[in-house]
Amino acid sequence: MTWSDKALASAASMAQVRHQLRRIARGSRPKPHTRPAYALVAEQRQQRRALRRYRAWLSAS
Repeated sequence: MTWSDKALASAASMAQVRHQLRRIARGSRPKPHTRPAYALVAEQRQQRRALRRYRAWLSAS
């Protein structure tokens, strides 16, 4: 798949790398054929959850 938006393609590629690093940190083996679009969407969901937890933590303080 080729991406017409180069910035989005770069973000997806970086998300793919971070996805593999998280797998390695958990003790899993990396999966080299993870789709960049899947990694990008999964990372955005994870960031949204982290932000929600951080906001809850800030309001509780």
